[in-house]
Amino acid sequence: MHRCLRAALFSVAVLAPSGLAAQGALDAGTATSVGSGRTRAPGLRASRAEEAPRIDGRLDDSAWLNADVATDFVQFRPNPGVPATQPTEVRVLYTESAIYVGARMYDSEPSGIINRLARRDQDVTADNFLVGFDSYFDRRTAFVFAVSVAGVQRDFVAFDDTNMDASWNAVWESATSTDEEGWTAEMRIPLSQLRFSNPEHATRGMTWGVNFQRTLAREGETSIWSPRPEDGSRLVSAFGTLTDLEGIQPKRSLEVRPYVVGSATRAPNEPGNPFYSATAMNQSFGGDLKYGITNNLTLDVTVNPDFGQVEADPSVVNLSAFETFFPEQRPFFKEGADIFEFSIGIGDQSNEALFYSRRIGRRPQGFVTEPSEFRSFPQATTILGAAKISGKTSSGWSIGLMNALTGREHARYLTPGDQFGDQLVEPMTNYAVGRVIKDFRDGESAIGLIGTATNRAVDAAGPVSFLTSSAYSGGVDFRHRFGGGNYRVLGYLLGSAVTGNAGSIERLQRSSARYFQRPDADHVTLDPTRTFLSGSSGRVDIAKIGGGHWRYGAFGTFRTPGFDINSIGFQQSADQAMGVGWAGYQQFEPQGAFRRWGVNLSSWSGWNFGGERIFTGANLNGNFQLKNFWIGHGGYNVEAGGLSATALRGGPALKTPASWSGWAGFESDSRKPVRIGASANFGGEYRTTTSRFGIGPNVTVQPSSRMQLSLQPNLSWNDRAWQFVDQASADDGTRYVFGALDQRTFSLTTRLNYTFSPDLSFQLYAQPFVSAGTYTGLMEVDAPRAPVFDDRLAPYADEQLRRVQGEGFSFYEVDENLDGSSDFAFRDPDFNVKSFRSNVVLRWQYRPGSSFFLVWSRDQGNFVNDGSFEFGRDFGDIFAIPSTNVFMVKVEHWLGF
Repeated sequence: MHRCLRAALFSVAVLAPSGLAAQGALDAGTATSVGSGRTRAPGLRASRAEEAPRIDGRLDDSAWLNADVATDFVQFRPNPGVPATQPTEVRVLYTESAIYVGARMYDSEPSGIINRLARRDQDVTADNFLVGFDSYFDRRTAFVFAVSVAGVQRDFVAFDDTNMDASWNAVWESATSTDEEGWTAEMRIPLSQLRFSNPEHATRGMTWGVNFQRTLAREGETSIWSPRPEDGSRLVSAFGTLTDLEGIQPKRSLEVRPYVVGSATRAPNEPGNPFYSATAMNQSFGGDLKYGITNNLTLDVTVNPDFGQVEADPSVVNLSAFETFFPEQRPFFKEGADIFEFSIGIGDQSNEALFYSRRIGRRPQGFVTEPSEFRSFPQATTILGAAKISGKTSSGWSIGLMNALTGREHARYLTPGDQFGDQLVEPMTNYAVGRVIKDFRDGESAIGLIGTATNRAVDAAGPVSFLTSSAYSGGVDFRHRFGGGNYRVLGYLLGSAVTGNAGSIERLQRSSARYFQRPDADHVTLDPTRTFLSGSSGRVDIAKIGGGHWRYGAFGTFRTPGFDINSIGFQQSADQAMGVGWAGYQQFEPQGAFRRWGVNLSSWSGWNFGGERIFTGANLNGNFQLKNFWIGHGGYNVEAGGLSATALRGGPALKTPASWSGWAGFESDSRKPVRIGASANFGGEYRTTTSRFGIGPNVTVQPSSRMQLSLQPNLSWNDRAWQFVDQASADDGTRYVFGALDQRTFSLTTRLNYTFSPDLSFQLYAQPFVSAGTYTGLMEVDAPRAPVFDDRLAPYADEQLRRVQGEGFSFYEVDENLDGSSDFAFRDPDFNVKSFRSNVVLRWQYRPGSSFFLVWSRDQGNFVNDGSFEFGRDFGDIFAIPSTNVFMVKVEHWLGF
């Protein structure tokens, strides 16, 4: 828990490190001062075009000549509120079917314009222009469209005033051109890609919110039309207005995107395996549908979705008691996910949430229980179909409903008697999540409801009866801004309920989130007869989020021992209550050698529901950007000793030693064709020999506007004085075995992007990975709460241990009383893990919304029971490991009606 908390608090109140890192967005991290210059949001009148202009980037159509002009841009960075160094002019036209935006970016040094190609939606350092439409005019939501001077499109949704969802994709047109005066951008945005309400007022002329932003990359300057506070407390609510939109109606569009895919898989041969095929061919088809149910609500449906073009997850070695989190990368679940977001973690970087879409279509959770020599196991659960309804009504209701159905999955096997069989490894499952939010006070306040449901077709005595039959969670949340919008209070109250047979509920009670079987816990009890588990969670947070350089806040949160959302959410821990306080200072304007800087101080403490203190810590961190555009960050963390209920994986709680940790990093000027950077993390314990150090240098080379190559090696040392090894059963009880771990890990993440044009790109991702760990000084827990740490663990004598080599693995036998016979045994924990994962994707958008993919994926992996780490040997051996190669061709075609 506290490791996650450290990273989360790092981001609570520190300054965003670089204005160039998110230049394609509306820079929600900081903003231009409303008080430095204009104090009222500007307005612009939209002009109706009798004849639609051609989208060629030239702005020479007659319709542009009579349109009102938005000018007088002011800097957002580096000098908030100061007039932009280069003038910008923007005009807006509309017809019955589309909104048109024309922008002229004057430049006194047109040869200095940074023009870099990239694939669609990729963020690169280049000159660009964007427009955001608050078409609901709720001052909370905006649809944003951006285009770079090279013609690269990006689009995303701003929600809750300051948050961003970059997964949203629209179908729209743009063109750019350069000349001796600078460059121009022209956009055509179909009304079908926007959502707006109050159609009954359309004949009188609607008003939308609007803002424009320009990036002058060589100067690191971002300028905006309608200012907003530099403290980042407002984004959409600081938009100007776009008026006189007459005679337009929301479009109830129908979009269909069918796909067809063919693939060939070549995998390593396994002699005698009847399920092996040298080349396994597969064909499938499916599609997505988007339909405007009403003026404000949209239905999205996917049938048999395919995600073959998605980048592979990175390799990891997880030695903790908790599940590894991997971010969602599948387009259907990423797009429009903002309304379903409901974090229950601490800070912006926590992954714990009520809805974790990667539960849908996961690898089957069952296994083959019959004796078998060969098995054919499905790699993922088939998603039969999924649908979601989302939108916002004219009365301020945001609505989101999602439902997904996954099919039954079977594993096939061959018994030693040459009999074929199959076994259910994943039942048919229905997942659902619903979310409604009601805005008040022009979006300054809101109250919401959320609910989730998971229902599995599980037989009480079937092969997957270890899974629960149903799981539900839900509750209420609120937010309220006051003090001119500079202060915020928010919170939630949630409940969960899980049902199943006694075995499945016992499994939950024994999970790493709660460990009810702990022998020394008097506030929780393992009940093997239970068929129902319930719990609750809540939080209240109050903070100053704007109105100057200082920010501060405090919050409290709790989760009861029985709270569980892991059927459809992501949760690592329960049984805790904690309080956090923080304060930070941000300097927005250039000062001395800095363009901006910020510092933050945090402290926290947590207890379980038995009143035992489980962690206490404090943190100091900060970041900055220099005037030469280099950025840096760093921090230091200290934690007092606590009481860990997870260290013994269900055994008694272990008193942990006090620890310290730190991190630092820097990145060079992102405008340059060669960029370097590095990050480091380090830490240790005050009373043990535990220490760790990791370093990750990186270099990005952009030799031309079309090509970008990045290399990021990572090397880490983890010397841990007490790493959990195993639980061993002896006649007189359970032994909790630990060892001193010496671990070395190396990986090299490589990315190559070559953009032939904004519609045709080549992308390579590759990561070789090696991690090896040797355990010495094997020992068992003797007195888990002893005042001195060395007294808590008792080492084994050499004569008590005997290493036994098995077939492909080894284990230790322990002769505890030295009578010549083994009293118990445990696995040899030494490991050497190697893997290589890569994706090569050629993507061609042959028309707006329609794409062709050519994909090659490669996966190699190997594990041996040997903890030695030899860089040359291990790195070289990776490529000798037999590989699985998948070749895929996919075509998806967009049809709009």
